[in-house]
Amino acid sequence: METLENTVEYTVVPSSRAMVSAPQALVVFERNLGGAMEQRIILPNDTAVRGDNVMHIRAQTSRSAELNSFDFDEIAARFGAMPAPFERVNASSLQSGTDSLGTYVYARETVGANTLCVLVLRRLGVGARPLPRGTQALDVVMRNCVAGSMEQALAPMSDRSLGVTGAQGTVYTMSPHAAPRG
Repeated sequence: METLENTVEYTVVPSSRAMVSAPQALVVFERNLGGAMEQRIILPNDTAVRGDNVMHIRAQTSRSAELNSFDFDEIAARFGAMPAPFERVNASSLQSGTDSLGTYVYARETVGANTLCVLVLRRLGVGARPLPRGTQALDVVMRNCVAGSMEQALAPMSDRSLGVTGAQGTVYTMSPHAAPRG
């Protein structure tokens, strides 16, 4: 896997191929790591914080990851160094949150007077939402800096955004007979 991670390049794909709903995506990159599909979704960054706001997603199979554990050090190594301003974050400095898709861990950093950055890590298993064929989990890492609130910073990683997706910008419920979620 490490050899593939170091040699397989990303290609630009249409935003309609994003594994999660990302209506604000500037560009979607994808690569196939021999069974584990990986995407980088670049989000707008309207702040002065260096680096991209990005959602990094890997569709995991039993061959590509240990599905029974979600280890911060493994995730950090797999997705590369942690982005600015989170270079020194470690597992003990993460907070946890929960929503209808399950739990996630995150770090927050205030930069300047009104810029808030979050680093969010979560694994979406089979019970959380339908997954791409042959996949047992989606590992998602997001860095998002906003001139706004915590809710705005976490929005791309929320259950509403990561829920079942169809056409770009549309979120569908699990059942076609269920009432719309507001």
